[in-house]
Amino acid sequence: MEEMNAAKVVKKVRQRLEVSQEGLARLLNATKGAVQHWERGRNRPDLARLLALRQLCPPGVERKELETLIKETQAHVAPLPMGQPGPGGKIIPPQPGESLILLRRDNNKLRKQVAKLEAALKRRSEQLRILEDLATELQRDMAKLRAGQSPATPEPVSSPVPQATE
Repeated sequence: MEEMNAAKVVKKVRQRLEVSQEGLARLLNATKGAVQHWERGRNRPDLARLLALRQLCPPGVERKELETLIKETQAHVAPLPMGQPGPGGKIIPPQPGESLILLRRDNNKLRKQVAKLEAALKRRSEQLRILEDLATELQRDMAKLRAGQSPATPEPVSSPVPQATE
């Protein structure tokens, strides 16, 4: 089966919804540039955005094409194990539980990534807290300086110029 052209499908669905690229970007929580890239074929929308787009799309030809694209994307994201080629070219089906082992392995990888991201977020939050404290301290210092200053530069008092007497 030949692959769906994601660019054409996204553009057809957007036109069916009668929204601009920017409008579609807002609906899908994406950027206008991302929608442009999808419609030009530079990138493909992720599965979550395709699913959201399906929710927005009314029934019709565009929706059927979109559902086909979703199925293709799902197959790329989480392909079902088909087994291994064996002797004579026959496919040996996966052993019971093999899919579970693969899922556990992927789950462990994802947990490690989440742990790294949480640690990075914690570091960034601490850095942000420090910067906010510094900003508050600077604002206090600025207020003290303003309160403690004498008027900027006193205006010169104009004294009458003595007139020469003849």
